[in-house]
Amino acid sequence: MSDLDGEALALRHWLFDVALPLWWEVGADRVAGGFHEALALDGSPVARPHRARTITRQAFSYCEAGRLGWNGPWREAALHALDYFRRHFVAADATARSLVDVDGTALDAGFDLYDQGFALLALASGHRAFGEAGGWRGSAVALRTALERDFADGRGGFIEDREGRLPRRVNPHMHLFESALAWMPIDADPAWRRMADGIAALCLETFIDPATGALREFFTADWSPASGIAGRVCEPGHHYEWAFLLDRWAKLVGRPTPTAVSRLVAFADAHGLDLRRGVAINAIFADGSLHDPVARLWAQAERIRAYTVEFRRDDGRIAAAIRGLRGFLATPVPGIWFDQLGADGRFIIEPARATSLYHLVGAVAELGRALTVPARIPP
Repeated sequence: MSDLDGEALALRHWLFDVALPLWWEVGADRVAGGFHEALALDGSPVARPHRARTITRQAFSYCEAGRLGWNGPWREAALHALDYFRRHFVAADATARSLVDVDGTALDAGFDLYDQGFALLALASGHRAFGEAGGWRGSAVALRTALERDFADGRGGFIEDREGRLPRRVNPHMHLFESALAWMPIDADPAWRRMADGIAALCLETFIDPATGALREFFTADWSPASGIAGRVCEPGHHYEWAFLLDRWAKLVGRPTPTAVSRLVAFADAHGLDLRRGVAINAIFADGSLHDPVARLWAQAERIRAYTVEFRRDDGRIAAAIRGLRGFLATPVPGIWFDQLGADGRFIIEPARATSLYHLVGAVAELGRALTVPARIPP
């Protein structure tokens, strides 16, 4: 067995046999419904208001776990999240509310573009896993229609909220792109491809600097880079994430992979990797200089996904990315994780965010596709 296969098997074993059971058994809120926002490092749940992005990510994670072959109670876990989302987060106009209290009372009934992307992704997961009878497609079409009617900007993008908040963020568009790509193989409605194509064009023509391959995070109302530091900030993790999604888009629509995919990975590797710690860092500037040396777990998972399409079976690079991620998983209670690694090489002691499970499941899924990793480590 190669080093790469061993690393991939260990990660899948940790996810299937340790993390997924724990986050269902302890991470699910069995009193009020939904899922807890975080687990403390001793494995106990942290009581906080429930965010739409957490509930929808957990729905995706357990649906995807079932698709990957996890033989645990993925149906119960996924429906626990999906049903809670439907009861508490869907507004009268079909958009997703952002926040409810632990008893289900709406705390933030406003519209945040970021949350809409994950709502569409969770609904795609529910439709794929449970079929037409669940009504998940109807909810998704209603939400997409509301976005196109009330929030589209005419350039392939969408406004941030009902007040047109600035600066405009690239990240919510990335997750809308991801959700459209999730719907395309399971629903023949051409509107999903129109959404994906519009966002892909906006990314390739506007978000990415043609001279350097850097992907900026914040823009003005007319999609010019934001002023000051905000307009210079780039996140290596998002370079990897966009690279992976653009490659998937190209495959789905039957076109060559954009050259931007390799350029995004190359820019992140050149400027956003700390070789001493073996991790991708939080943020750099568009000129490649350092902005934030802290490393987040999610960026390591997205580095793995990007490497599976960019480097295929380059054992050294992909194995190194997996090792960088697995360091975050070495916690006192198995199945929990550290979310942040400080510049000094020490993990920041804080509760493990439930939202990170989505990234971890995504990394394991792509390793399975790329490497044909078996479901269990052999005895």
